Amino acid sequence: MSGRLADKVAIVTGAATGIGAAIASLYAREGARVVLADIRTDEARATLDAIQAAGGDALYVGADVTQGEDVRALVAACVEHYGRLDVMAANAGVLGHMGLPLAEVSDEHFASVMDINFHGVVRCFRAAVPALERSGGGSLLATASLAGHRGVARLAPYSASKAAVLGLVRSLAAELAPSIRVNAVSPGRIATDIVAHATEALGRAPTSPPGAPAVPTGVAADVAWAYVYLASDEARFVTGQALGVDGGRSVIDR
Repeated sequence: MSGRLADKVAIVTGAATGIGAAIASLYAREGARVVLADIRTDEARATLDAIQAAGGDALYVGADVTQGEDVRALVAACVEHYGRLDVMAANAGVLGHMGLPLAEVSDEHFASVMDINFHGVVRCFRAAVPALERSGGGSLLATASLAGHRGVARLAPYSASKAAVLGLVRSLAAELAPSIRVNAVSPGRIATDIVAHATEALGRAPTSPPGAPAVPTGVAADVAWAYVYLASDEARFVTGQALGVDGGRSVIDR
């Protein structure tokens, strides 16, 4: 299969639904061989079946990014099956409780969100680097968020975890250049199940204060295309960056 990612092998975590599924599907469409990783087996296998039905080359590996052993086994399974790794797309994440002031957020909940959203990326990157080096280089990619760049009231654990991802990306970009590029994608409001659940819980969109104008909303494919660019050779001179995909939300003053 030809395409912008032809001959590349990629792992996508959180690939069962939403943004992760869109990334995995578009990677396969652009010629990559893709390993889908998630803890939600039924949803991940449905995404896998759809990719394979469309002619893509993909594999599902159950993996929990909070478990270092799972993540190491994920990378090992990828290399065993496909012989190499070129792209690690660390996308798995959770929103966590919304609407709570910091004083009401438990230590356990804050730690849980950080463990998935930030330490999960650390584990994925750490496990992937030796495999990328054996392949002669490649890309480390992570899903950050607009919330990691600007303040979002009553969303402290999520915002902090995504800001930490941005710091990690910049540090590793300096450490691993030029052979391994490290970048993030920072979505704004995207129409996914996570946003739908948050809107239902709050009675409003999570990034829109009461009475504010409607926030621009994208779809998962908008984020996936950014992931394609950053994984492709077109971005060979791009590292240490956070590519915003937010419909202009980051520059709209409201």
